[in-house]
Amino acid sequence: MIRKKLKGKVSLLPRLALTRPVSVSMSLVALLVVGFIAYKAMPVELMPAGFTPPFLGVWTPYPNANPEEVEQLIARPIEEMVRTIKGLKKVNTYSQANGCWTFLRFNQSADMDLAYSQLRDRIDRVKPELPDDVERLYIRKWNNDDEPIMWIVMIPDREIRDPYYFTESHIKKPLERVDGVANVEIFGADEKSIQILIDQDQIKRFKINLYDVITVLREDNFAISSGNLRDGGNKIFVRSVGKFRSIDDIRRIPVKGPNILLKDIAAVVYDVPEKTWVQRLNGKPAIQLGIYKESMANTVELSLAVRKVFEEDFKNDPQLAHFEVEILFDQGEHILESIDNLKSAGIWGGFFAFIVLYFFLRRFRMTLMLNLSIPLSILFSLMVMYFMGWTLNLITMMGLMISIGMVVDNSIVVLENIYRKRNEGLDNVEAAAQGTSEVSLAVTMATFTTIVVFLPMILMNDDMGFQFYMLRIGVPVMISLLASLFVAMVLIPLVATKVVSRRKVKEPPVISLMTEKYTGFLRLALNHRLETFLVLVAVLFSLKFAMDNVAQTDNMSGNINDFRLFLDLPDNYSLEDAARVVHMVEDSIRVRSDRYNIKAIDVRYRKTGARFNVFLKKEPPMAWYDAVWSAGKTLLGVKDTLIMERDAVVEDVKKHLPELPGVTVRTSWRRSGNSDEASVTLNLFGDDTRKLAELSKEVERRLKSIPEIISVETDREKGQDEIHLIIKREEIKAFGISPQTITGTIMYMLRGIQLPKFQSDDREINMKIQLRESDRENLQQLKNITFFAQNGREIPLASLVTIKITKGFGAISRENGKTFLAVKANTTADNLGMIHKKIDKAMAGFEMPYGYNWTKGNRFANIRDRNESQRFGVILAIVFVYLLMGILFESFILPLSVIMSIPFSFVGAYWMLYITGTPFDTMSSIGLIILIGIVVNNAIVLIDTVNRLRLEGFSRMDALQEAGRKRLRPILMTAFTTIGGLIPMALGNAKMIGISYKPMGLTIIGGLMFSTLVSLIAVPYAYMIFDDFRVYLRRVVSGAIVRKLKKEGETVTTG
Repeated sequence: MIRKKLKGKVSLLPRLALTRPVSVSMSLVALLVVGFIAYKAMPVELMPAGFTPPFLGVWTPYPNANPEEVEQLIARPIEEMVRTIKGLKKVNTYSQANGCWTFLRFNQSADMDLAYSQLRDRIDRVKPELPDDVERLYIRKWNNDDEPIMWIVMIPDREIRDPYYFTESHIKKPLERVDGVANVEIFGADEKSIQILIDQDQIKRFKINLYDVITVLREDNFAISSGNLRDGGNKIFVRSVGKFRSIDDIRRIPVKGPNILLKDIAAVVYDVPEKTWVQRLNGKPAIQLGIYKESMANTVELSLAVRKVFEEDFKNDPQLAHFEVEILFDQGEHILESIDNLKSAGIWGGFFAFIVLYFFLRRFRMTLMLNLSIPLSILFSLMVMYFMGWTLNLITMMGLMISIGMVVDNSIVVLENIYRKRNEGLDNVEAAAQGTSEVSLAVTMATFTTIVVFLPMILMNDDMGFQFYMLRIGVPVMISLLASLFVAMVLIPLVATKVVSRRKVKEPPVISLMTEKYTGFLRLALNHRLETFLVLVAVLFSLKFAMDNVAQTDNMSGNINDFRLFLDLPDNYSLEDAARVVHMVEDSIRVRSDRYNIKAIDVRYRKTGARFNVFLKKEPPMAWYDAVWSAGKTLLGVKDTLIMERDAVVEDVKKHLPELPGVTVRTSWRRSGNSDEASVTLNLFGDDTRKLAELSKEVERRLKSIPEIISVETDREKGQDEIHLIIKREEIKAFGISPQTITGTIMYMLRGIQLPKFQSDDREINMKIQLRESDRENLQQLKNITFFAQNGREIPLASLVTIKITKGFGAISRENGKTFLAVKANTTADNLGMIHKKIDKAMAGFEMPYGYNWTKGNRFANIRDRNESQRFGVILAIVFVYLLMGILFESFILPLSVIMSIPFSFVGAYWMLYITGTPFDTMSSIGLIILIGIVVNNAIVLIDTVNRLRLEGFSRMDALQEAGRKRLRPILMTAFTTIGGLIPMALGNAKMIGISYKPMGLTIIGGLMFSTLVSLIAVPYAYMIFDDFRVYLRRVVSGAIVRKLKKEGETVTTG
């Protein structure tokens, strides 16, 4: 036990450590134990819960309608009704052939629970204004639990009579009984329904208007409450029931008089509806299940429980023995893999830090002691996170991983100073006390400069999501750094009394040589100010070249081992034509399945298009060194014998696709994107959709002039030919037929209409009436549809309407009540920033009519917003660092010499991205801001040492050279331990559900490495310049004061 009285001024924490070593040791052991228990007890999940994005959506199904009809009847009424919701920022509607999506974006401060409640109220109010056959509107509130955690495909080896009912009763319901499963959705199995298929010839024969038949069917199938009565003191509720009891009841409904029944004019069948799309897996019809979890359920445990149901319960069920089961996607599995990747990268990062420290120190015990900072700091951070109620997820794990290489920095500076004091002749205890206290303020300020850079990212109130996730990244880093500061001030001086001796350890020859060369080069640079200035300015100007040539993207590159292939098919294709094309594409992929390492090909197609989801087999776990080795062989042109990577598979698939005239092929691997996503989009705004279509032709022409753009299309091009029926009002008035009868009859015959549901013994069954398919195949049959006047006269449709064929729209988009047309351009270029510049050049001089304008789409807005947020974050981080430096140096001028290290870090970061061909994405942006707090640390300790030496009597030049010589080794140690901790992140395969950490790791490594080397010259040079400036200002101010005093003295004398 150390009881020796400490001499001189000693800081509180080292004094506590050296005077109460047992208490401190016990506290640190308790910290380790509690931290380990917290780590074991922390829940594991994919993403942190608690954030609700400021978005709401409304889906209004309206099948078999054209987009213009959907816009008028659905989109506009909903727009008008929702505009008064509190906090609404923007409303977008997308009218399609099968319904309308309404997306509402709210201000970041909006109460989303209140917004949801108000939206429900507005939907209830607008419902009566919508068409009668709009049965239900679906409100969607986005959060992490909205996406299925598992996609499971089941392939039956024999035909099932009612696949939907079988799947629902034998698979869906047992799975929904699993604790934590919220819902199971079925895809690929059509539910049987009662279909009433009208015979056009029989309607003509009996002179019946279909409109009247619909009215009869709607009125005959009901069950309503009719009040209550009392009988003998008992209250009895009365319910009038007119429900159909059987399909025969439906067939026997009179439709005209008592003798003409429904079965005389229509076939009433209970069967699967007419197929409009097909689901297949590996060339076979398949049923797909989407498993959704409850909000509080543990994803990993739930996915294991679902697997257990399939592997144990279903496997022993003889009715399910004829199914082949394939799990295409398991979020729980990806979570475990991602966390294992991060753990592995963290362990290797700690190992690299150990190697770097041992190289410089050449003492095993000292190196081991320094490395204790890593587990102590990380476990302390985990303990705090546990008591905050946080989980161990991919975001918080990212924060812990970033901090691994940084938590030893403070300990390095303290231990290096203790070692220097010991060599000056102080005993162990005094060396520990004085060495720690001397640098305590500098390391404290250095720690806080790293911490404060997270404040701008957390304070970016334009994006609540970014705030939320940056808080989850930043808090683990901040807690780890504070813990590392505590360890450096308490554990290091305590252990240093036992392991630091006066025995000199021979420095590695390379370090001695580097120190000698550095001090000579520093002297040369400081003695040749102009030449040094020109070199440093040239280095800074090189940043412009690197920034302009680094690709910018809004997509964080990753790999979930799948990709999507989309086919846009010609308008005149039938389902059989689509099947033929799909089979050709399937065959072209499947013939190379071994080379591509394909696990499954999931296909969904209809007449107008197809979506292929190609799943690749899961790659075996690859350590970071395997990834580096593979990348190195590729760089040297050596073919890797391992399986093809996804990007190579995509290119090879496109290369070997068969010739498909009239078919457009697109690819995507953005799981969150939709199938219509293009590389870049231009939105044309205006009131008249058809005028926008005319303007889009010129926009297409200009975009096609850009070499990097391979195809251009508009929403109008995706539209199909439409038949417009223009009612002849004079004629229908003469015949006594209302416009509603005409439009309603056409709609019911062609599109069909849902009737009140049929109630069987165990479930409700959908009912639909429609003209039979053979009576609605061509235009002539449409013209032959007949109506009957009140006098019984037969009137063909052609006598009541003018028929006009025109090109319709694939979709009609509106934003804040204004229509826009999207012009979508596809490009193979990764650099979206460059593409946007070329678009600006191509669109220069394009004039639009008054009230019309154009803007670039969401991807450009994403990059623009990210760059603006980055600029804000960088400026605010620099301001915070400057303020802290002012406190440390008690100067307004000298902190500027520390700030000089920041722009050089940007040079290194961008050049690293440029050399490695890595695009600048959101991960890079985060890395750039974190870099600001890291690179100034060494400059702080260097300038603090210069100031102390000058107080000891050194001249400025001697102080700068001596500080450089003394601080070179700890500067290199702290820089390279941080770099070592990030190497697995930057060079390996550490990913967050497919999103690579590589861009962030490369950004920090490149910036830190270059800034460390350049700042060893730039910071002392800047210190000399700003110190001269400070002396000059002081001289100017002093001279002004002296002159003023002289003038006042002369005035008094004269007086």
